[in-house]
Amino acid sequence: MSYNAYMAPTGYTAARPIHLRRADDIAGLIKARREALGLSQQALAALLTVSRKWVNEIEQGNSNAKLGLVLRALNELGVDLYGQTAPTNETRPATDPIDDIDSIADMNLPTKRGK
Repeated sequence: MSYNAYMAPTGYTAARPIHLRRADDIAGLIKARREALGLSQQALAALLTVSRKWVNEIEQGNSNAKLGLVLRALNELGVDLYGQTAPTNETRPATDPIDDIDSIADMNLPTKRGK
């Protein structure tokens, strides 16, 4: 999936945070913030001492980028990241039948032959 305006709304502010779950989400945030600061890809590349091609690739959601460099880019752009865990009631239990292939195979099977 490529960057689109929905993933990184123009005028992103701390009062309107973006839920970051995929590389594309971070890519959109980097591009939106870079543009909001009036920086070209080349200017950001110079600040990070990387190539303009790297900036272009990260803005396209390249998930092979080194995490340290991505964090450095976010820091240079003035983006603060905060971690938050999901409430325990929103996480799937380890014994969820979807994780168990036998449970999946047994779904919708009659309990006795012929019934």
